[in-house]
Amino acid sequence: MVGPDEAGSGGLARAARAFAIAGGLLLVAAMAVTVASVGRGALGRPILGDTELVEMLVGVAIAWFMPWCQVRRAHVRLDVFTARAPLSVRRVLDAAAGVLVALVVAVLAWRLVQGGLDAHDRGRETMFLQLPLWWAYGAAGVGMLFWAIVAAAQALAGLGLAGSRPRA
Repeated sequence: MVGPDEAGSGGLARAARAFAIAGGLLLVAAMAVTVASVGRGALGRPILGDTELVEMLVGVAIAWFMPWCQVRRAHVRLDVFTARAPLSVRRVLDAAAGVLVALVVAVLAWRLVQGGLDAHDRGRETMFLQLPLWWAYGAAGVGMLFWAIVAAAQALAGLGLAGSRPRA
C-alpha cells in the first residue's frame, strides 16, 4: 500500500493538508453563521439566507477535505476478500481503485466547473442573499480536481510508475 507521503513526494500531501485546513476554516465560518442564526432566531430576528451561505461553505469544505482523505487513505474500504491476497495482488487492486477514483472524481470536477461557468454566464444567485453561485461551484471543482490528481499519483506510485517505491 502506498504511504501517505508517497502520493507525490510529499508535495501533494502538503498541499492536500493545506486544502483540509482551509476546509476546516470554512466549516468554522459555517458554524459561526449557524450559531448567529440560532441566537438571532431566538430573539425573533433570524438571519435571512443563512442556509444558503452554510450550504455553499459546507459543500466547498467537503470537496477540499477529500484530497487529504485520499492522501491518508482514510476512505472506507472493504478488504475482506483481499486481506489474505499476496501483496502484489493488493498493490494492483489498490492502483486500479486509485485509477477508478481519479476518473470518477475528474468527471465530477469537470461537471462542477461546467456548472460554475453556466451559473456565471446566467448570473445565477442565491434567493435571499443574492450571492453568485459560480464561486462555490468553482471552488468545489478545484478541490475535486486536486483529489483526482492525488488519486492518480497514488495509483501511479502503487504501480511503481511515479518514481517512488510503495511501502507494504
